[in-house]
Amino acid sequence: MDCPSCGTYNPDDKIHCWRCGVELPKPPEPKKKRGPSSQMWIWAVAILLFVVSTLVQCGLLRIGGGGDDVGLLMLGDACRLFSIV
Repeated sequence: MDCPSCGTYNPDDKIHCWRCGVELPKPPEPKKKRGPSSQMWIWAVAILLFVVSTLVQCGLLRIGGGGDDVGLLMLGDACRLFSIV
């Protein structure tokens, strides 16, 4: 940091200028890093749900063991038809 009075360089840990003795201004404290905001978590969950639901609808991911495989296959064919997969 440069002295505001004489312009001499002083290390950041010094309180007074080594040349003219003027009290140096305190360096600004670094900003604290914030963690992920709640809005970011909401977006992450929404994207995850979208991806999982798309995979289920296209028949690439099967949740549960219901015997209705025909519906999943028809949805899978529709997804291939529209080039989703």
